Amino acid sequence: MAHELPDPLRVLAARYRASQAGRTGSGARDFTLDYKELQLGDAATQIEAEELLRRAAAHSGGLLQLETHPRDARLILLVRLARDGGEAWLFAQIGESSPTQERAALASIFDSFTESTLPTDWLANLSCQALNGGSIHPFRRDDPEGNRVLLTILARVIVWQGESLLRFASCVICHDSKRLESLRSALEVALGQICGKTFEDLGLLEKPRQVLFHGPLQLDLLAFGSLRGAVSISETDIQAAHVITCSAERILTVENLESFLELVKLNRGDTLLIQTSYPNRAVLSLLARLPAELPSYHFGDTDVYGFDILRDLREKSARAFHPLHMRYRPSAHSEPLSRDDLRTLRRVLDSPVLADCRTELEAMQAAGRKGDFEQESLGRPRLASWPFYAHQS
Repeated sequence: MAHELPDPLRVLAARYRASQAGRTGSGARDFTLDYKELQLGDAATQIEAEELLRRAAAHSGGLLQLETHPRDARLILLVRLARDGGEAWLFAQIGESSPTQERAALASIFDSFTESTLPTDWLANLSCQALNGGSIHPFRRDDPEGNRVLLTILARVIVWQGESLLRFASCVICHDSKRLESLRSALEVALGQICGKTFEDLGLLEKPRQVLFHGPLQLDLLAFGSLRGAVSISETDIQAAHVITCSAERILTVENLESFLELVKLNRGDTLLIQTSYPNRAVLSLLARLPAELPSYHFGDTDVYGFDILRDLREKSARAFHPLHMRYRPSAHSEPLSRDDLRTLRRVLDSPVLADCRTELEAMQAAGRKGDFEQESLGRPRLASWPFYAHQS
């Protein structure tokens, strides 16, 4: 059976490319490699591959040297590639771009956008990182065309004016209604580096900024208290209202839409019900216009994310939301906490604004399971049993 002969220079080039010298271009010394690390195949191929390596070294002008055993020149111990000129010679021999050339080509992509809407200092830093082998996240070293596309779209996103739904903006910017969503993670990392903003901050919305509520609320002369069903109003209307009044005795925010709609059926007009998970700007705008002394409660799921939503509500609204029915309910049949769950759990445990929930969080941590966490598992609410009028922590 014939053995495929390995190309010793290509093997050496791969080792060099993976080294610090290859990745960063740094190093004041020659690149050296233990000959055994070349792994030129079995005995049937190694002799012939080694002969090819000796010939290459002999014709390299000293750029590639093979250091042999002092008492046996047939035994190669070390392969040495000259610091100056060695890399260029090696990659020319195998017909590939050298790592230095590739880093320069990558840096040139960032340099080519200096006349765009993107900040020149940010681009200059990425160019420098590309040359020095540093991090260029969210860009990729192995995808030059993808990097150009990402920069092109980013330059259009960063100057977007006004609010639009994400798919509409994607059609305008990318001529593809789903392209922005597919690139969202990378684009928001870059936006965070440049200006600390997200898609929502720039007005690129998955859905309109609205708040769904039920209860005795009035915007100027428009009163909603007599309506039996839930109402949705926009952030624009909230901000445009000269006067917002609320005769409710309390605010109750509810995480899940299903539970919110059940509670709407029971609302006797003395509670302002607001449906919200992590609060959007419309929710926060409304909360900011309501009397600060109005007691505030939040009814959410009791998994780590339910408590994280409570944390977010408290921090962003500056209101002392009391947790309602938010006790950890252990269940041996529930899902174990995932790695992401545990990461979020550590964060909420460390949050000073959730100090009053620490007992529930520690119970979840000790159990290692999500528990019976969904709001709906408590059953259909009834006035006789639902504590609208009494705080339960």
